[in-house]
Amino acid sequence: MSNKPEFITFTGVDDDTDPAAMERLSNDYEGRIEWGFLFSPKRQGLDPRYPSVQTIQRHAEELLPKLRYAAHLCGDDAREVIDTGKSRHEHLLRGFQRAQINTADPKVQPSQIGDWAARRNLRAILQCRGEFPQVASVDVLFDASGGRGVVPSDWPVAVHTTFCGFAGGLRPENVADAVAVIGQRAARYWIDMETGIRDDKDRFDVSMCRAVCEAVYGKA
Repeated sequence: MSNKPEFITFTGVDDDTDPAAMERLSNDYEGRIEWGFLFSPKRQGLDPRYPSVQTIQRHAEELLPKLRYAAHLCGDDAREVIDTGKSRHEHLLRGFQRAQINTADPKVQPSQIGDWAARRNLRAILQCRGEFPQVASVDVLFDASGGRGVVPSDWPVAVHTTFCGFAGGLRPENVADAVAVIGQRAARYWIDMETGIRDDKDRFDVSMCRAVCEAVYGKA
């Protein structure tokens, strides 16, 4: 028997994403969906995957009480938290449930990032490229792909001390097969995807998110 993920994170909500469609899908799969927003000072509002501050503010004002959100801090945003313990987006993070610091730097102390997040009523996420570390202060996402949409050659085994996530090349066509393998290597886990739920114009596609949910959990 293969365990299902506790929830799925759909990362890369953009300026063109329909909030009403997000809410409908969240309602259909209650408690099973987390929406990921990418943050980067150099790309915000310029790269299709990085929504404008205005879009994030609109979601924060209208939908945060209803939906589960995670902030994914990239580039200088991630480095700022690591180096200073602060983020220029503090006001936007209010109401988010989790914050992922996109770094694979082995020198980063999980307890430091966990404390930063806890002071803001967040749960922190760090990344790994290989085996999961045994930590309890943060959640850890295995992501050897780094948003490039590449499926790993193998999925690591989860560790009991850590809430583990799995990402890398997941899409509607292959997610069921991936979950069948991952679910034998983890009792509690989540999956995350970014490239695999974007259309041919690199726009976030909620209909593809629905297809993923149906492949993993069945039709609502």
